[in-house]
Amino acid sequence: MPGVDDGIRFPAPQLRAWTEQVFQRVGVSKDDAVLLTDSLIEANLRGVDTHGITRMLCTYVKRMQVGVVNPKTQLTVLREYPSTALVDGKNSIGQVVSNVAMRMALDKAKKTGVAFVATTHSNHFGAAAYWAMMALEHGMIGFSATNAPAVVAPTGGRTPMLGTNPFAVAIPAGREQPVVLDLATTVVARGRILLCAKQNKALEPGWAFDELGRPTVDPHAAVRGLLAPIGGYKGYGIALAIDLLCGVMTGSHYGTHFPGFLADNMTDPTDVGSLFAAINVQSFVDLPEFKASMDKAIGEIKTSTKAEGVKRIYIPGEIEFETKVERLKNGIPIPDAVVKDFVALGKELGLSFPMTS
Repeated sequence: MPGVDDGIRFPAPQLRAWTEQVFQRVGVSKDDAVLLTDSLIEANLRGVDTHGITRMLCTYVKRMQVGVVNPKTQLTVLREYPSTALVDGKNSIGQVVSNVAMRMALDKAKKTGVAFVATTHSNHFGAAAYWAMMALEHGMIGFSATNAPAVVAPTGGRTPMLGTNPFAVAIPAGREQPVVLDLATTVVARGRILLCAKQNKALEPGWAFDELGRPTVDPHAAVRGLLAPIGGYKGYGIALAIDLLCGVMTGSHYGTHFPGFLADNMTDPTDVGSLFAAINVQSFVDLPEFKASMDKAIGEIKTSTKAEGVKRIYIPGEIEFETKVERLKNGIPIPDAVVKDFVALGKELGLSFPMTS
């Protein structure tokens, strides 16, 4: 799980209120600031700190300040059919564009059963699960995927050609928690490497390679090098497929055509492509029957015979749901180095960061 291991604990409402003000101070409308903040705080609450304010806040603000991201929403629907659409984000905030696209997919799926909506000329959209999970309250299955700047070499190479290219699937259940699969096509997200570098923490073996393609546990060498794909050549194949769907199909950047990483590129728009889908369960089976079947299937997995030394078998998303409960109670941990960044940002914007006593 790409979470922060330690740090100062801050109440989620306190971080939420301050972050909303920060985004409004740099030109984001109140409604968009609420949405953008919610996507980031939810990631922190679920323990996905690589996609929360911990890593993204200062970078997002800087990109808006220098004009690389347009803080004012401008969207155009380029193509639309009963079950599909293509939305031009016009370099608007990624979360705002994604919200429009996923809601379009949900509305269309209510009528057609299944819908896909893609976005082009957009930006980083945060955690993929946030968008897939929007389908759950509608009794639907949600899907989201996006591409990113290259950090992965194709099998047999050492030139970065593909991004972490994450995807998420959220499937509703009844008594059980929904199944929420959210993963990068690399062993860990690049944000995890950056957080380790920020804290000077060694990586786990198998996470990354240096510039020459040699395995490394040095986070600083990994930042300059390559990330390891999940499952070797299979992960490379999945990353390529997502890049083709999100980048080539939408007319966005892909592979090596990205101008650079978020924190390093403050001159050119990223031009991200993303894909969102909704599956209306009622088109295939009555929802109560489906949820009952999901509960049965989940129960079978969780009560299956455990390997020696294993106390519990988890379903995808279960750890994140439990982390959210714990962090709502005890606060979100922010590393000391990131707290210093927030304090500095607050001074710059005239919004003092609310330090705990």
